[in-house]
Amino acid sequence: MDNPLQGSLVRLRAREPEIVPFAHEWSNDPEVIRWLGARYPRSRAMTATQIAESTFGPQLCVFGIDSLVDGAPIGWTGLHGEALENRSASLGIALGDKRRWQGGYGADAMRVVCRFGFEMMNLNRIHLEVFPENESAIRCYQRVGFTTEARTRDAIFKHGAFHDLIQMSVLAGELR
Repeated sequence: MDNPLQGSLVRLRAREPEIVPFAHEWSNDPEVIRWLGARYPRSRAMTATQIAESTFGPQLCVFGIDSLVDGAPIGWTGLHGEALENRSASLGIALGDKRRWQGGYGADAMRVVCRFGFEMMNLNRIHLEVFPENESAIRCYQRVGFTTEARTRDAIFKHGAFHDLIQMSVLAGELR
């Protein structure tokens, strides 16, 4: 493998301070955060602090996602493990650049971050949670090999109502 952080459409990289204006815009865009856990507006300072403090650590690696077409930042993704000795981690992803939605960028980023987790971090299992209404994300996750494991009822309160969450995972040998 030439570059474990590169796919056919995207490249993952460390989040640098120049991402702050993009991340600030994305994290305050209702369409972008609709399916994320975010609820409240974020200041530019809050965004900068979060990026500076939550990029890499013993149980966390968060990457910026850049388009290979033009080098533009388009989102972020990361893996988080409470007890990495279990060789399992939780995955999060957000494509903030809405022009890249439905263009294969999300699936490519998913493949790259999962491949990184399996091959570079020696993970065996990667899991995530998704709103059942987020059908395009579910299809994307299924395309790269994720399987539905469970549905957690009324798991999150957002937009004035409780919502279920679907639990999905992929094992090292299942990535497509």
